[in-house]
Amino acid sequence: MSGLISWVRGFLTTLYVSVIIKDNQCYLYSRAVKGDKIIGSNEAVFDVHNGVVDYKLVDYLKKRTKQYHSVYLAAMLNSPKQWALPAVDARGFEKFNISYNLVAKIKMKGWSIVVPDSELTSFEETLNGLKPDLIYSPFGILHSLIKESPKKGKILYMLHMNDNNTIMIFDGEDMKFGAYFDTRKENDGFDYYDKVFSKEESADLDNVIEEEQDRLSKLGGLGDIGGGFSDFDNVDKDDFEDIQHEEIANANKKLEDSVRDIGKEVTLISNIKLAITEYYQNKNYLGDFIESVVIFDGLSLDNEFLIMAENELMLDIKLIKQDIDKLINNMMIREICNEL
Repeated sequence: MSGLISWVRGFLTTLYVSVIIKDNQCYLYSRAVKGDKIIGSNEAVFDVHNGVVDYKLVDYLKKRTKQYHSVYLAAMLNSPKQWALPAVDARGFEKFNISYNLVAKIKMKGWSIVVPDSELTSFEETLNGLKPDLIYSPFGILHSLIKESPKKGKILYMLHMNDNNTIMIFDGEDMKFGAYFDTRKENDGFDYYDKVFSKEESADLDNVIEEEQDRLSKLGGLGDIGGGFSDFDNVDKDDFEDIQHEEIANANKKLEDSVRDIGKEVTLISNIKLAITEYYQNKNYLGDFIESVVIFDGLSLDNEFLIMAENELMLDIKLIKQDIDKLINNMMIREICNEL
């Protein structure tokens, strides 16, 4: 029977669509598959208004259902209320003050991914009523990466993405600890840097800002632009002021982005420290010393960050780049094809 299904599938085209909500936008990645060949791919971005994805996403999928034999949708859950627990039964959940019957559970070997039922309902509302065929927790995504290259020893693994840091600690194949950090900045007067930076880290940040300002000040006067003042005889004063304001705005934007990146990196290190502290001090985990850290990076961490993080954490760190959009799409294709 499976041979017949594979033969029929070879004549049909299926569209696999995966979405991730990040930076207050919904990022879509899709691939069309015919038989065992990828015949096309597409990317799109949809706005998110008041916590709900624009209805254009619904229209997008409706149109595709007319173009393809089958359309499947997968989404990554971005709720801050999700956990990975080293427990699989009610008694184990009780240790972590979680009601076993009020949560959705995916049970693994000796541990579980846990999400309150209410969060799944809210997530569907965020997707404008769409009901994904598959919902992936960042814990599930991280676990799939860990399984690809399992390591011996006590390792802290992190999945680093735009809006969250997901952490799990494994001792070989045994999951010991999980933590999810929502890193989205709320626009309600909350002072991000006052909360995240220590005095020493704030001083380092001030030094970076001063260095950037010194570098920008070295752009010099009008004579450095070249050609001499005579070239500007026919330039309207208002036009020149617009150019000057634009240059200043661009310089300030670069400085702001630089500061923001440093803030995210410091937050990442701080989250690792918090996770390690909880793992060591909470008796529910019976934490033993972590030997190294592996970060699956979905953004743009570099060697400078690696050096800073290793100095701060006093641990060896391995950085592995990942395209999370394609990764989720691969996961859904494998899972759905295996079920058919």
